[in-house]
Amino acid sequence: MAGFLGTTLAYRPEGGPWDGWQHDATALLGYGRQLTPTVALELDAGPTLVRGSYSSFSLTPGLVWSFHPNAYAAARFVVPVDPETNLVLLPGIGLCRAFGRVMPTLELNVSSAVGRGHPDLGVSLTAGLLVFF
Repeated sequence: MAGFLGTTLAYRPEGGPWDGWQHDATALLGYGRQLTPTVALELDAGPTLVRGSYSSFSLTPGLVWSFHPNAYAAARFVVPVDPETNLVLLPGIGLCRAFGRVMPTLELNVSSAVGRGHPDLGVSLTAGLLVFF
C-alpha cells in the first residue's frame, strides 16, 4: 500500500510560456505488487485540488524499476477520469530508503498530457510512503 502527495513545480501549456508552481496538490492512495525483486506494478487513485478547490480525479497505473537500493525509475500513466478523460505520460526518477516495512520516497517527474492532441509539459515533485505487507 502507498500514499503520495504531489504538486506541479513548473508548467508550460502547448505553445505557451513557462509558469511556476501551479498551486495544486494531488493526494493518491495506491496498491502495488512486486513482479521481480526490482520491478513492481502499481495502481494509484486520487483527487487533485487547485488552490484548495477540487479539479479532477485520476487513476495512475505505473511500472517501477529499482535500479539501486535507494533509487528507482518510474513509468506512470495518469488517466484523469473526472471531469474529462485524458492521458498524461508521467516518467520520473526517485529516491527511497527502506526502514523495515516502511519506505519514504521522493520522486521528480516530467509530464505531458497527450491524450487530446495538445501536449503540454510539466515538472512535478511527489513525496510518498510505502508500507510493505
